[in-house]
Amino acid sequence: MQAMILAAGLGTRLRPHTEVRPKPLFTIGGVTLLERQIHTLAAAGFESVIINTCHLAQEIHRFVEGKSWPVPVHLRQEKTLLDSAGAVANVADLLDGSSLLVVNGDTLTDIDPRALYERHLEQKNAATLALINRPEFNNVSVDGNGSIHAFRNPTPAGMQRLAFTGMQVVSPDAIAAIPNGAPYGMVDLYRDLIQTGAKVQGVTLDHCLWFDCGTEERYLEASRTLMIPEAFRRAIGSAPETVTTERLKGDGSDRQWSRLSTPEGNLICCEHGIHSHVSTGEAAAMIHIGTHLQTQEIPVSPILHGDAVSGLVFVADAGNTHLADLAKTLPEDKVEALYQTLIETLIRFSQQGIQAFNTQWCWQTPAYDKNMILSMECRYFMDAFINGYLAMNEDPSPYQDAFNHIAESALDGALTGLMHRDFQSRNIMMDDSTPVIIDFQGARRGPIQYDLASLLIDPYAQLSEPLQARLLTHATRTLEAQGIPIDEKIHTSYTFCAIARNLQMLGAFGNLTKKGKPGFEEHIPQALATLENRLKNLNDPRLEGLFGLVKNAKKNLPPAARWSHLESGFANAHRRS
Repeated sequence: MQAMILAAGLGTRLRPHTEVRPKPLFTIGGVTLLERQIHTLAAAGFESVIINTCHLAQEIHRFVEGKSWPVPVHLRQEKTLLDSAGAVANVADLLDGSSLLVVNGDTLTDIDPRALYERHLEQKNAATLALINRPEFNNVSVDGNGSIHAFRNPTPAGMQRLAFTGMQVVSPDAIAAIPNGAPYGMVDLYRDLIQTGAKVQGVTLDHCLWFDCGTEERYLEASRTLMIPEAFRRAIGSAPETVTTERLKGDGSDRQWSRLSTPEGNLICCEHGIHSHVSTGEAAAMIHIGTHLQTQEIPVSPILHGDAVSGLVFVADAGNTHLADLAKTLPEDKVEALYQTLIETLIRFSQQGIQAFNTQWCWQTPAYDKNMILSMECRYFMDAFINGYLAMNEDPSPYQDAFNHIAESALDGALTGLMHRDFQSRNIMMDDSTPVIIDFQGARRGPIQYDLASLLIDPYAQLSEPLQARLLTHATRTLEAQGIPIDEKIHTSYTFCAIARNLQMLGAFGNLTKKGKPGFEEHIPQALATLENRLKNLNDPRLEGLFGLVKNAKKNLPPAARWSHLESGFANAHRRS
């Protein structure tokens, strides 16, 4: 038995994703559609597989030739697209003279290809097509005996319309009737065969899994259908019969979060969107870094299942309580004790997390360096906050010396380890009073001082300046106890990391507010005041211009920001009282 997988198409319905990745190489649960089909055919007893290629042929050839397969796999590249039947005629020299099973390379199904092949032989058909009842795809007219009479035409009286799955078996005589060397479709072949009186038969299948993954929506639907049960099997040991989905409040990114619930347990789904490029995307970073942190015994929400192309990642449910929410309900001595524990966890994240860390897992930059500080902290502050949110129309060039000074001082004396990059109270969940770190996909090599500053100056938690100072002392003593010498450069690095972080926060708050995302504008006044006070107390001549810019920015705050900040302050004071 031989089989052929049609993999030459342009994938127009999945553009622009298919401009860099052919449809058969889209993955579900980390396994390509093409790989799934080859293994299914081999397991069903097919002795060899033929794959035609054209669009991005080199990508498919590289993939197939880079793996070992349970059966021989033959590749045939077309100079120009020959369509589905023309592709079969183009591989005539590879055929053994028996009937050929042909499947589309962009489908996902559990239809048994051997059973279809054997039915074809029993009925001695010219062609046998696997059909299902899917109203949105139904366009094949079939009579009560399963004989096919028409495609996409009005259905003759007394006949049923069904959908063609793309799985079919064609006889040697039918293959011989295909014109060679010219584009020619399978439907055209079947119409011509029907007109000559040849037997073109349909086999109707019920309760089968079948997805045409040719559009973004259907590809993601297929991914969810296969990945959700597997994620639950890994989480609770079995796949539930029913799952309820609750959309969760989003964060500052464009990702979509959902809680999937069953009586036996819950999990969280994060949807990053399709990433078709070979380079590491955000979902891949989340999967690789999260798995690594688990092996290093860092308290993160465990990765249960994920796929780098579809962008679907499933993690254990760490509950609904953020550190920011808990901290606002506790007296300061309890908050201090809690944060001391978190600082010790942060040091573990930095020092243990960097062990065996692979920078190829990073999706933005492999390390926190000067270029990153200048572009993603300082320039972001100018573009997104000063000139975006406040519309101050400031030329950034007069502040370049200050930004260079900030970047160089932040890195001089840095204690390098694994940097979370967004280690703040909304990215720490409290699961039965145990901290669980989330949103770690931006991790890279970098100074622990940056993460420490992110935690202490975090406007969501609003720690007092005396408390911040005590916690900073606790951090240095903990590091010293672990044999890490502390000097003045380390403290200077912290100060300038805090400034860089403050610039980044304001850029993010401004950008997200301009995008219409709620809950960020109210934190701008405090973040701006924190930056102003730090620059004032530092009294560094190289930062005088930046200090003046921040003072002017404070005067340009819109009334909405000031009012929302006052409301937030009153609410926090009421909670603490």
